[in-house]
Amino acid sequence: MTGSVEAVINSLKGMINRNGPHHLSDKPYQVYEELIESGKADRKTAGAILLFLVNGMMDELDCDKDFDSLCKEIQKECCFNKKMAEKLTSIFLSLYSIANKEEWKNRELEGLSQFLKKDFTCIWNGFSVWQTEGGSVDCHYKAEMILRPTEPDCIGKKLLDPLKKNPFMTKEAITDFYEHEIQDYLDDEFERYCTCEDYYQPVVEDFEFDYYLEKWCEKNGFEIVSYEGDGHDDGYEPSFTRPFYY
Repeated sequence: MTGSVEAVINSLKGMINRNGPHHLSDKPYQVYEELIESGKADRKTAGAILLFLVNGMMDELDCDKDFDSLCKEIQKECCFNKKMAEKLTSIFLSLYSIANKEEWKNRELEGLSQFLKKDFTCIWNGFSVWQTEGGSVDCHYKAEMILRPTEPDCIGKKLLDPLKKNPFMTKEAITDFYEHEIQDYLDDEFERYCTCEDYYQPVVEDFEFDYYLEKWCEKNGFEIVSYEGDGHDDGYEPSFTRPFYY
């Protein structure tokens, strides 16, 4: 039922599970919007939760207050009537129950631990354009690589900020993070290779993919399990200009 205490609690817990333990206090308006859009809370309840969050009431949950004490504090700080204060007290005491807090504690860095135990596959599709005044060449490189995490300290350091923001990052989210990291790196190197000479068309097949992959792995705490890749271009395309008539 829309607006029921249980529905709101489940929705808030789902947000924390996806986004980390600090999500409610860090993104209060986003929480409000998601509650409204999901239909899990009516506007009155969602608005009250928003006010609770922006007033810093999450700090009160760390003080282990009982129901009556928290309810009175909510009435005082948020200017709610007793009925709404009791509803919010029920929601947040249930949300931050001993069982839920224990569950969240156990989930911290679980995704990182899983990621470090498995190889992962990454596919890169490189594209660049070598261009001169007379025409251009579209350059392509496709590669597939399997990488293995070997240096947890190096990887943990790289993920320090994302994991600080969300220690519940899943293995899939961490894999996606590193896929983007290596793809962006290879994109930059491929772009530099293809466009470094103004007057000599690049030989795309000679792009040293293995060298750059090994260089990235050494810096980021991985080793190469296997890789394959190949490049090609679409041929020289002359540019056409409109004739000039006197």
